[in-house]
Amino acid sequence: MKKVMVFLIVIFMLPIFVFAASGDYQTLNLDGALTQENIEHDFSNYKETNDQVIIYLFRGNGCGYCRNFLTFLNSIVDEYGKYFRVVSFEVWGDNNNAALKEEVSTFLNYRSEGVPYIVIGDQVFPGYNNSFNDAIKEKIMSEYEKDEKDRYDVFAEMEKAQKEEENKGKVNYFLIIFCNLLFIVSATAIVLAFTNAKHNELLDEIEEIKEKLNIESGDKVIKKQKNAK
Repeated sequence: MKKVMVFLIVIFMLPIFVFAASGDYQTLNLDGALTQENIEHDFSNYKETNDQVIIYLFRGNGCGYCRNFLTFLNSIVDEYGKYFRVVSFEVWGDNNNAALKEEVSTFLNYRSEGVPYIVIGDQVFPGYNNSFNDAIKEKIMSEYEKDEKDRYDVFAEMEKAQKEEENKGKVNYFLIIFCNLLFIVSATAIVLAFTNAKHNELLDEIEEIKEKLNIESGDKVIKKQKNAK
């Protein structure tokens, strides 16, 4: 019985252990990414805050288009720096970050084979060229003007979707286990009922045999008494 209980507990907890696993990702902020690309910058008047819009940037170290995008961001820091901050994932030398880019692009249903892959709110900019500049600035401002709770964050949405899948998985496990237990209980009840019926039938047959034996024994006694007379 104890072994059964332990098994059931393990089964119930399995979805938690499976879905709780998550990878660690190496990131850089704007200052770190600019430094890595050897782009001169002065951030004496720039600071990161929690209310800024996050620009998620998947990039390759040494990628010319990525460098151009970072140079553009650096050029608008004085005017727009208080509205945005950067979370940069280097994907060429980091397999975890590369896999994360695939997950994000699949989730957003906007796949791109190259870099940079830029996500601001719910909008994707696949690659970069100067024609994106106005749209990027407009997206930064439109997201910033929203209440923080109304801003779209792809990682928050992915986490929400993952939790929904976890809950579905847990419900499915509970249903499977419940159905299995119900089947076992039902089968056991049927077997016990069948066994009990057979047992009763056997007892009835034994009683009938005993009665016959008693009758035959009585007849033999009577015959012996008659013969003795």
